[in-house]
This record gives sequence, structure tokens and C-alpha cells, in this order.
Amino acid sequence: MGNDILEKLFDAKILAVLRQFFQHDNKEFYIRELSKLSKVPLASTFRIVRKLVDYNIIREVKLSKFKVYVLDDNEQSRFLGQIVKKEKQALQVFVTKIKNLPNLRKIYIQGKEEKNSANVILIGEELYQPEIKQVCADIKAEFNYIVSPLSLDEDQFLQMQKMYPIKKKLLFEK
Repeated sequence: MGNDILEKLFDAKILAVLRQFFQHDNKEFYIRELSKLSKVPLASTFRIVRKLVDYNIIREVKLSKFKVYVLDDNEQSRFLGQIVKKEKQALQVFVTKIKNLPNLRKIYIQGKEEKNSANVILIGEELYQPEIKQVCADIKAEFNYIVSPLSLDEDQFLQMQKMYPIKKKLLFEK
């Protein structure tokens, strides 16, 4: 993930640990399990977790002799999640790579964005499909995130909306 700006700005180990919590929202992690999943040494994971508990990003839950850690649901953790989650980055990377296609006018996300996938509607005339497919393949390879595009011209889109009202959100407009 050479172009991940977060890893260039912040400690990659902290991000790796944080991402485990955000990828598995309500999961309770044992420290060793978290270390293994994030591929961060146990001692480093312990120090990172202590810091995140102190900052109220995660909570420590005591189960008899053991401690588990879970993402805390508060304003700080929700804000951090918007920055750290790879899904959001994947969709932003998709828009950045696709927005300069000739004849592309708008990009919508259709329906609900899922954890590992999104359906997008590309509005434009004669959009070049091989380039769109390549960008989708690159996103899948880099983020393990599936972007399913549907290319329509403006008239087709308006007709589809009349027939099937859909929930959509505008991601880009020229």
C-alpha cells in the first residue's frame, strides 16, 4: 500500500492496530490476537493499546483473569474511523482515478455502501469501459474492496430513476 498517505504521515503500527478495531466494529480482541491480526509485535501492540485506552478510543473489558479490548462508541472514535477506514479511502481513490475520463459528468454511489463494496453509477456519454474495469481491478487488488460500476447516459439515468426510485449520493460532478 505504497500510496497510503496515512501511513506516510502516521506510525504504520498504530494504523494497523486501529484498522483491526474499525474492520471488526464490535469485536472484543485479546492482546495476542490483535498483535497477530495487525502483524505488530506483541510489546508494541500492548503499548499502542494502552495509549488508545487512555485516549478513550478503545475500552478495556475485564473478563475474570483476562482483558479484552473493544472499540469505544464515542465522538472521537467515530471521527477517527472516518479517517482510518480503508473502505472510504478505496471509494475516494476510485473517484480520483475515474473523474478525468472524457465525457464523464457525474458519479453516484447507489444504495447503501457496504463494508467491502459499493455500487456506483457513472453518468456520461460513451465512457471507456476497459479503463473503468482496470480501475475497479486495481481497487480490488489494493484495498480488497469491490466497486461495481454501472455506466449510463443522462437520459438512461433519468428513465431509470422514474422506473425505480433509488437511494443515491453524489460523489462527483463536473
